Amino acid sequence: MVNYCTLFDSYYIHKGIALYLSLERVAKDFHLYVMAFDKDCYHKLKSIGFDNMTVELLDDFETPELLAVKPTRTKAEYCWTCGPSVIHHFMIKYELPDLTYLDSDLYFMSNPQVVNVEADNASIVITEQGVGEQLITQNGKYCVQYLTFKNDKDGIGALTWWRDRCIEWCFSRYEDGKYGDQKYLEQFEVLFNHVHVVKHKGFLGPWDVPYLHFNNDTVEYKGEKFPFVFFHMSGTKFVLKKDVLSLYTTESAAPTMIKQLFYTPYAELMKDIYIKYFDKDVKSVTVHGRSKLYIYFVHFRRRFRNNKLAFFLYYKVLGKRYNGRGEEKKV
Repeated sequence: MVNYCTLFDSYYIHKGIALYLSLERVAKDFHLYVMAFDKDCYHKLKSIGFDNMTVELLDDFETPELLAVKPTRTKAEYCWTCGPSVIHHFMIKYELPDLTYLDSDLYFMSNPQVVNVEADNASIVITEQGVGEQLITQNGKYCVQYLTFKNDKDGIGALTWWRDRCIEWCFSRYEDGKYGDQKYLEQFEVLFNHVHVVKHKGFLGPWDVPYLHFNNDTVEYKGEKFPFVFFHMSGTKFVLKKDVLSLYTTESAAPTMIKQLFYTPYAELMKDIYIKYFDKDVKSVTVHGRSKLYIYFVHFRRRFRNNKLAFFLYYKVLGKRYNGRGEEKKV
């Protein structure tokens, strides 16, 4: 049995269900532990009753330490803050030998356990993100999307250290070598033993597209081919208008091959989810890039997110619901 965990609220429940169903297609012996961040999400998942899923409610989990910092964090920042605490909670409560955290907007295309061979007996497994040096400096070399911790000295040690750091400081800005929950991962190899960085290039996100060559079912890197494991649908947004479900990507336009390989199949899966689990009338799906105005505001946010006054005016005064991955409406 391979154990996974994730967290999401009712704004992301459709993506969380897509995560589960795509994983179910490619893996047999697995269990997914979900921390539902609101009651609507919790009750919906409980009513569906997926066989390989255990659901808990945030209200029953939050510690005094988390509740103390909750008013100081945005919705996204609080999710990031809770991440390592959620992993630790599930691992200890259910006495799991190891646990892998998954971002809720992953779309699986093959069994992620392919990494087990190269990771061997590692206590901690982390994945890099293919971005330029400037973004590495600000956002981090590693991506909080797929993380494995073993229930041993180094695994629990790293997880506890990360949990404590995120409670101390976890904000959507770069400050003193920190950014959200992500820059902390760079310290794992410094402070702990048995840390493995995934070499398999099939653990993909939109940030990898400019740096890799894609074929029908593999990605090529330095002459070696790797099967797709997952594509991280970071920043995607779904809009249902009349009977057409539209997926909007993070950029103004995605390469045709990337649409065909990842975004369109994901949209088709989401169509089935909207129909079966949310009783929506969906006849077709489309894939679009974001508008130029949206891209402009994204660049504006990135440029000024380290400015506390600009951050306050944009998110607090204007009342924007910021979730860190693009705004999303409930299904």
